[in-house]
Amino acid sequence: MHILWYTNDINYQLNFLIEGENMDKILISEDAYKEFKAFLDENEVDNYSIRINLAGFGCSGPAFNITVDDAQEGDIVEKVNDITFVVEEKLIDEFGGFKLLSTEENDGRGLSLKPVIEADGGCGTCGGCH
Repeated sequence: MHILWYTNDINYQLNFLIEGENMDKILISEDAYKEFKAFLDENEVDNYSIRINLAGFGCSGPAFNITVDDAQEGDIVEKVNDITFVVEEKLIDEFGGFKLLSTEENDGRGLSLKPVIEADGGCGTCGGCH
């Protein structure tokens, strides 16, 4: 069982993801939702169908990006207020879902998209960062 707790001044949200149960796959606090929606609006995104993609792997583990895209067969679709999140089922299976953190929840480092199941990361032997 993974327990994630997001807090802010007004809203306390406790999300449980229990393997085998149909629970939320996109975890987002009210603050993160408002910040992300403002980001979409500022960038004149009018289609709130947002796909979460695996962009690749680096020294610190997987990297994800987002695109505006409609759902395809086999996708997991989850609507959070006005925003529809679309994710390939295999990414949900591998990473357990995704959490979108606000700037505040991400220690002032801006919006962040992270997997629920964090992959082991760390330096390998590529020598690229040294």
